[in-house]
Amino acid sequence: MANDITPRKTKTPPPPVRPVRRSGSTDELVERLLNARNSNEIAAVIGLPPIIGLSGPKIAY
Repeated sequence: MANDITPRKTKTPPPPVRPVRRSGSTDELVERLLNARNSNEIAAVIGLPPIIGLSGPKIAY
């Protein structure tokens, strides 16, 4: 059986969905991130658990 040289037919991907802009909440989030002084405050703003370690909070942005 010979190899077929025609390209495979694939489904076209759907157009990308644009995220909804929420200017008020985005501005508030940016302000809270700018006011955060350490890595645990940044983690709290974005909803992550605190960063802990044997020698205290670790810096991980």
